[in-house]
Amino acid sequence: MSAQRGTARPETSPVTAAEFAACLAALSPSKSLAVAFSGGPDSLALLVLAAQWAGRRKGVSLHAFTVDHGLRAASTAEVKRAAALARKLGVSHRILRWEGAKPASGIQAAARDARYRLLLDACREAGAGDLLVAHHLEDQAETFLLRLARGSGVDGLAAVPAERMLAEEGPPVRLLRPLLGIGQSRLAATVAKSGLAPILDPSNEDDRFDRVRARKALALLAPLGLDAARLARTAGQMARAREALEAETAALLSAHAVLSAFGHVELERGPLMTVPLETGLRALAALIRIVGGADYAPRLDSLEAVYAAIGEGTLGRGRTLGGVKLALKGDLVLVTRETAAATRAPSFALKAGEEGRWDGRFDIRVGKAPRGASLEVRALGEEGLAALRASGVALPAVPSAILQALPGLWRDGKLVAAPHLGTLGRGVDAAVSLRRMPWLVPSKAPENAEKKGNEPGAGTW
Repeated sequence: MSAQRGTARPETSPVTAAEFAACLAALSPSKSLAVAFSGGPDSLALLVLAAQWAGRRKGVSLHAFTVDHGLRAASTAEVKRAAALARKLGVSHRILRWEGAKPASGIQAAARDARYRLLLDACREAGAGDLLVAHHLEDQAETFLLRLARGSGVDGLAAVPAERMLAEEGPPVRLLRPLLGIGQSRLAATVAKSGLAPILDPSNEDDRFDRVRARKALALLAPLGLDAARLARTAGQMARAREALEAETAALLSAHAVLSAFGHVELERGPLMTVPLETGLRALAALIRIVGGADYAPRLDSLEAVYAAIGEGTLGRGRTLGGVKLALKGDLVLVTRETAAATRAPSFALKAGEEGRWDGRFDIRVGKAPRGASLEVRALGEEGLAALRASGVALPAVPSAILQALPGLWRDGKLVAAPHLGTLGRGVDAAVSLRRMPWLVPSKAPENAEKKGNEPGAGTW
């Protein structure tokens, strides 16, 4: 969806039903939707528009969810007011409470994570395929400014997308931002036209928060031509640039990298070093993430140093970055999980019928186990390999460090299964697969597509 949708109308005119329908249609909404509803002016405008839209369409259901973070004394009364507003609009409403102890630091990030976790669970329970949030034109511009101040590159300056998946696994729920191209003043006019009174959060005017200061900076930048619409347009251009770079990266990996079921990768060194630097760095970052099971790429300066060493042939016996070892093997770059990092990965217990993810890399499911038995999932390590050799298991011809970093199932300190190697103890049935890495391929619609192919030697990315 264009960041400029809706901006041709007067800046203070209410959003029309037709405009909103066009914005939502561009995102191909499902028949069951939910709105993240705080009761504030922006989310109230969204709920007003969504209620009108759903009311005119047969078979469409709409839910409103309000999260009570419990961080302010007034929050309990506010969520009750939000519930009352939803009732006036004829929308089913539910209050979601963030229970438990709150962190002493990083409270905003923790609250955001908790909010989206609660909203995701509520959407799945209600059968809602899409969650609508009220981010608007100024939000996009503020995000651009904040990331520019942090020195972000193309990815960060692309700001927020109009749609993304809320979780990479489980029943799919998309987060949709149908108002990204609409200014806040038009949302305020929409609320005024409805005759409803929004809930005002005093923290939205608190200069201690970066976003509040960014909002005020926008007013100072506007006379220079750097208004919200211009910055949002630039963010859209950055998003297109990111998409092109991701496509180049995916093409490089598809043609020149081989991902093993054991979780390591071999990549041709020549093509890695002859592509543009940005593409090469992205490819290297993607491999470090998938082999290390990480959600985020390493720091750029560290990544650039390793990339330069690969090009110069000065990796020596190998370097580690992000819990991953990179080494040269002739004309190939071998990317493997660092054994020490794998052995430090937290262990956990599984019983028959249970599953879990180990080391951020492998999804393990125990289909059958002795009655009442609890199997510990941890790295094979030297101990596990020694046990396999002692039992006469023929191990594959790969470096032992790769095998040591694979998961094993243990009981009472003894190895009972090594699913990758086809060894299962009596009464044990277990399966293992590589974690899906949807962020590896170009993020178009939905934002992250699913990677396919986990077979040994399969070069599909």
